Amino acid sequence: MKNNLINSTFVGITFLLIAGCASMTQAPSTTPSATVSIQEWSAAYYAQAESGKGTLYYQGRHRFTISGGGVGGSGAQKVSATGKVYNLNRLSDFSGTYHGISRGLTLIEGKMHAKLTNQNGVVMYLAGETEGLASSLGAQAFEVNLKN
Repeated sequence: MKNNLINSTFVGITFLLIAGCASMTQAPSTTPSATVSIQEWSAAYYAQAESGKGTLYYQGRHRFTISGGGVGGSGAQKVSATGKVYNLNRLSDFSGTYHGISRGLTLIEGKMHAKLTNQNGVVMYLAGETEGLASSLGAQAFEVNLKN
């Protein structure tokens, strides 16, 4: 009984926070420096572990890997996302540690949004589809490495 109450409270708070954070993960209307597409897998139970790969479209096509984690959320999901990249002036600025916030809810299929910034000031705004059973709202930190 106590676990059901805790889980219901957690889900309710997650719904409220997701709705309240909508504007924080929306890309500006200005022209981006580049675009990305990402395939990522994550598992979480208040802490997250993530792994994935992606393609950066900036003066050509460049493959990259993703690894890392975060806090906030529970469940497991596959994410297919696309996004806009801002403040990318050199290809070498893309790799690095990205920090930011994400929000999403997956009940078999769902949606996610994230805003992530690295140490070079590069900002990614991601939006995508999710598959699995998970909720996420919290801080993210992961490594992005270009594959050459």
